[in-house]
Amino acid sequence: MQKIVKKGTWDYSNGSLEKVIIVEQDWDELFEEGYSEGDPYLNDSGLVYFIHFGDYSYNEYGNIVSGSISIPFLSLDEAEKYAEQRVSHLKWLD
Repeated sequence: MQKIVKKGTWDYSNGSLEKVIIVEQDWDELFEEGYSEGDPYLNDSGLVYFIHFGDYSYNEYGNIVSGSISIPFLSLDEAEKYAEQRVSHLKWLD
């Protein structure tokens, strides 16, 4: 399961707006079985949140892909705060 839970825009360069989305999903896409130590990074509900900056699309499996993805977060609130601290003039659309 993967879904967009927050959408917004931010000022990339002198009024040039870029998209930002926060995606909730039930797998840690940075975890690779057999290569990563420990368990996948998921919260108690089995979810993790990633921020995608810029344009995004869907791959052949229906999963969201983008050119820029953040570190994982265990809550939507943590992801929102991180995004707000990292980009200029962020405006959430939801």
